[in-house]
Amino acid sequence: MTSLSRRTVLRGAATATVALPLGALALSACSRGPSPEQTLADRLVPLASAAVASAAAARLLATTEPKQATALGQIATIRDEHAKLLREEILRLHPSSGHAIVDPSASATPSAAPGSSAPPPSPAAPAAAGLDAFKSSLSADAAAAQQVAIGTSGFQAGLTASVSAAVTSLKGLLP
Repeated sequence: MTSLSRRTVLRGAATATVALPLGALALSACSRGPSPEQTLADRLVPLASAAVASAAAARLLATTEPKQATALGQIATIRDEHAKLLREEILRLHPSSGHAIVDPSASATPSAAPGSSAPPPSPAAPAAAGLDAFKSSLSADAAAAQQVAIGTSGFQAGLTASVSAAVTSLKGLLP
């Protein structure tokens, strides 16, 4: 039987003292699923996509509804600002989620991000159907933002609640 020297035991203890925390740190870095930031960013993606889509729909409607062109222009401008703010927050939370924002000019059928609990954004198609369909899509956008606001906290809750309130008030610009 070999005996261990005191030096060997101390060296082994020192190695274990350094190796175990590093190993635990490495294992804890392994993700078991999406981070809370990614999950939240994924919930904001459909709202940003809806903002892009309704801004595009408002611009399209302004060409076919000249009496409402001013109001529709204001709606498009405000929805563009919503899209910008939501995109910035998505990129801050989880930069790789930003690519999931659907641009209606790039895709004929926008859809919600995979695993997202928010409803899909309203497509630009309601613009072709008229003001009533557009107002309905704004209502759906406001409801989706409200649901995200209810399920979040902090800045994101304030942002999405503000978007919901703004979209609800934008409907008042239309007859």
